[in-house]
Amino acid sequence: MKKWLALFLSIVLTLSLAVPALGADAELTAAEKAHISFGADGKFTILQIADIQDNATLSYLCKRAITYAVEESKPDLIVLTGDNYAGYRCKTVEKSKKAIKEFMDLFEGFGIPVAMVFGNHDDDSTPYTKLEQIAQYETYSCFVGRAGVIAERTDDGEYTINAGTYNIPIYASADSDDVIFNVWCFDSGNNHNPDPNYGGYGYVLSEQIDWYVETSDALREANGGKVVPSFAFQHIIPPQIYQALKETDKSTPGAVSHGGKYYTFPDGTDLTKNWMNESPSCASTDCPGAYTEVEAMLAQGDVKALFVGHDHINNYVVPYKGIDLVNTPGITYFSYNDLNRGFRVITVDKENTDTYETYTLFADALLRQGSFPDPFLAFLRRIYDRIYVFGRAAWEKIESVF
Repeated sequence: MKKWLALFLSIVLTLSLAVPALGADAELTAAEKAHISFGADGKFTILQIADIQDNATLSYLCKRAITYAVEESKPDLIVLTGDNYAGYRCKTVEKSKKAIKEFMDLFEGFGIPVAMVFGNHDDDSTPYTKLEQIAQYETYSCFVGRAGVIAERTDDGEYTINAGTYNIPIYASADSDDVIFNVWCFDSGNNHNPDPNYGGYGYVLSEQIDWYVETSDALREANGGKVVPSFAFQHIIPPQIYQALKETDKSTPGAVSHGGKYYTFPDGTDLTKNWMNESPSCASTDCPGAYTEVEAMLAQGDVKALFVGHDHINNYVVPYKGIDLVNTPGITYFSYNDLNRGFRVITVDKENTDTYETYTLFADALLRQGSFPDPFLAFLRRIYDRIYVFGRAAWEKIESVF
C-alpha cells in the first residue's frame, strides 16, 4: 500500500512541476516560439516583400517572382509590408480569404518564418476585418506575427483600427537565449488620417508608440542596459521623409513635388540605385501626431532603419538623423504596370549589428534568369505588360455586372 501511495505522490509531483513549464510556454508569442536566430555563418537575412496587392487569384508571374526571390536570397525571415492583397478588389469575405490563402500557401511551402503588417488596402472596401485576417494568418505554421497592439479611432464617422503591431526577437544562435537583434512590425494605418484636422494617409498611433517604448526599454534592460539594435517595418512612410530629402526647384531632374515644393535626394546619393518616380505618400506634413513615431525611435536609439512600401515605384535609402528611411518597390502585377517591380534583401552580421547591407532584387531579372530558367516567362512577361492589366480590369467590370 505504501508503495502505491509513494508512486501516486510521485506522479502528482511530476505533473505539478510540469504545469508551470507548460504555462510558461503558452505565454510565449509565435515569434518567441519560432526562436529565429542568426545562422552558423553569423548572418541574418530578411526578404522584404511590398505591395503584392493582387486579387483573389494571385498572378502567375508574381508567384514565380516570389519563388525566385526566395531561392536567390535564402532569407531567414520574410516580411510582408502591407497591401498584401487588394481589398478593394475582394469585396466579400470569401474573396478576401482566398486572396490571403493564395500567397500564404506559397509561403508555407518555403518553410521560412513570415511576418506581415497591414497596408492601406488590406481592409479597404472589404468586410473582412484586420482581426479576422490575422486569425487566418495564424492558421499557418510559418506565420510569426500576432494581433499585438490594437489602437482605435473614430472621427467624423471614419473608423480606424491599427492592429498587428508586434516585435520579433532575433537570437544569437539556435541554442542561445540571448536576443541580440530585434524586428518591429507596425500597422501604419489606412487611407485617411485618423486626426480629422489633417489630410493624407494614416500613421502609427500613440498606443502603438507607448508599447514600442515600453518593449524597447524591456529589451535594453534584459540586454544588460545596452540597446538592442533593431529594424522597423511598416507600410506608410512617416512625414520625416520630407525633412530627410533636399528641397530643390522644379527644374531639377527627378524632383518630386509635395505641398507646393520640390524635393530630391541629398547630395551624394547614388542615383543608379535610388529613385523616386512618385512623391512619397504619407500623412499630412502639418499633422503633429504623425511625427511622434520616428521621434520616439530617435529617443530610444535602437532603430537603425525603417523599411516601408506603399509608394510602388520608389526605391531608395535616405538617412534621417541616424535612422535610414527605406522605400522598397512593389511586386504587384495588378495595380501598377512598372518595370522595376522588386524585393529588398537586408543582411545583418552578428559581429556588427549596428550596420547592415541591402540591395534590391528586380522581378524582371528574376523571371528572365531564375534559378530554373524558363524561356516562356520572358515571352509571357512581354505580353503581360501590354495586355494583361487591361484585360483583367475589363473582366472585373464584366464580373461585377453578372
